[in-house]
Amino acid sequence: MADWLEEQLRQAMATLRDQRDRIEGAKAELAARTASATSPDRMVTATVDVEGAVVALKFATTRYRSMPPEQLASTLLDVLGRARQEMRDAVVEVFEPLVEQRADLRAAMAGTTPVDAAFAAIWDEAPPGPFDRRKG
Repeated sequence: MADWLEEQLRQAMATLRDQRDRIEGAKAELAARTASATSPDRMVTATVDVEGAVVALKFATTRYRSMPPEQLASTLLDVLGRARQEMRDAVVEVFEPLVEQRADLRAAMAGTTPVDAAFAAIWDEAPPGPFDRRKG
């Protein structure tokens, strides 16, 4: 195998390993996180995990006992929705840089990076061979 191809494969594998390690790190970071929201009257706080499952409900007072059921349900749904939204925002924050890198990786694998465009004329002039990049 040509040395330059072997080096390209080595670099691609290193990039893939790095990406895998970053994804695993992001997953571990998120698995350790929770998100919470508190009602405007500070009566209840809901906490969710990365999957949106409720891991805690804390009532600051016993006022909830005398609330009409519809009002209590509405308050609980509101804090749960806001806690889940906070967790979704955290997931986006953690994974967004990885998604941007993934686009770069896809471009490199597809041969559509700016470097590929710069060398397109050279590839067009090269004789056909096993690593021919010409479309055809």
